[in-house]
Formats: sequence, structure tokens, C-alpha cells
Amino acid sequence: MGMRGYYVAMEDNLVQQIAAGDIALKSLKIDDYPGLDIDRTWEAIHYLLCGDISDGEPPLGYVVPLTSDKGIDFGSFGAFSLRAEQVEAALQAMSELDEAQLRLRYDFPTMIKDEVYPLEPDIVSDKDEEAFFAYMLQHFNEIRRFYSQTVSEGKGLIFYIF
Repeated sequence: MGMRGYYVAMEDNLVQQIAAGDIALKSLKIDDYPGLDIDRTWEAIHYLLCGDISDGEPPLGYVVPLTSDKGIDFGSFGAFSLRAEQVEAALQAMSELDEAQLRLRYDFPTMIKDEVYPLEPDIVSDKDEEAFFAYMLQHFNEIRRFYSQTVSEGKGLIFYIF
């Protein structure tokens, strides 16, 4: 099954309280909130947009928020929060990228060399290049739609890996 990325949209003030440690994320029933599962594409999409596996520069670094300094205690890998204005900034940045621009950023051999999850150097080959791009693009487009809905509702996000 592997490690999957999951977004949860919540009222911005609730996201703030969780990020501040005033409310424990694990005390909430996550299934009660709108969510999006991006399967195993989380690190690959972050890498595609930011050129690294974590700590990408905003606003593209907000698309799959993987930071080393703002984690929330949750599950095995922690969680990451985005305030409503950060979600909006990420959506604006995503709206400026089309498939052709994403293809220009896509460097499959380097992603394999850098061991970007879920690519395993001993398993993938050049034959997988197009299929993997299509897999990422599908989830990138789903993220853009989810962010659009989240922005229209004025909400923030929690992102976690499970």
C-alpha cells in the first residue's frame, strides 16, 4: 500500500488552533471533514514543483506542504498546516502551471537518482516515465480542484501522510 498523502479542509480558526497546539489533531474525527487522498504522489509532486523532497519555497511549497520546522504531532509522520491565505497563494501558483509547464519541470531520471518517493531505483525503468507523469498530473489536477473548493469556502488545510 505504501505511504499516502491526505488533505483535510477545515475552518481556518480550527487550523490555527491545531497548529498552535491548542487542539490535538488526533482528538478530531478526520472523516467529518472534506478530504483528498493523493495516493503515493505527495513527495513526487512536491519535488516536481520545488526541486527538492521537502521545504519548498512558497507558494508552490504550499501545494504539498512538507516542512521540517512546522510539523504537527500526528501519526507516524506528523502533519502540516496551511492557513486560508496560504491555500489561496498555492492555488494561484498552481493556476499558472499547465501540463506543458509541468512537463518542462519533469526530470524522471533525476527523480529516480534522488530516490523521490515512490520511485525505487531497483524497480522503475525509463518505460515508466510517461505513466508516472500521468499519475502525478492526475493527482496535481485533483489537488488544484480541492484547493479551489477550499479557497471558495475560506478554509485552511491540514496535510498528513499515512
